[in-house]
Amino acid sequence: MDIYNESRRYIIQSIVLFFLLTLLGALAMTLWSLNLLSAMIVSGCFILVIDLATGYIFRWVATRHADMLPSFFTGVSGFRFLGALAVMAVWYATSDRASLMTFFMVFLIYYMASMIHHSIFFSRISNRL
Repeated sequence: MDIYNESRRYIIQSIVLFFLLTLLGALAMTLWSLNLLSAMIVSGCFILVIDLATGYIFRWVATRHADMLPSFFTGVSGFRFLGALAVMAVWYATSDRASLMTFFMVFLIYYMASMIHHSIFFSRISNRL
């Protein structure tokens, strides 16, 4: 298994997932006249940063410390969860009550899609190792 190509494939899939979710959000904004732009920007930036970092760190861990991959998978999930909690806490502290539930729902969709992608991708990777 070529770690470089697997890492690249994860990053490309993450970017495609981001664009698909953003297109669905734009469609929802158009069809139902919703104001989701700021929630989509924050959510999209969050998953892009986390997923790109995960792809590059995975490459580094797999090439230099392959024995640490199980800890890496667990650590990434925990870090992603803590990062999501921090983003939601900041949004909660800085926004009004009306936009709070809208943001949480949009953020949850991005977060869950990213987690599902992460879980499926790395379960297949770990089965091949």
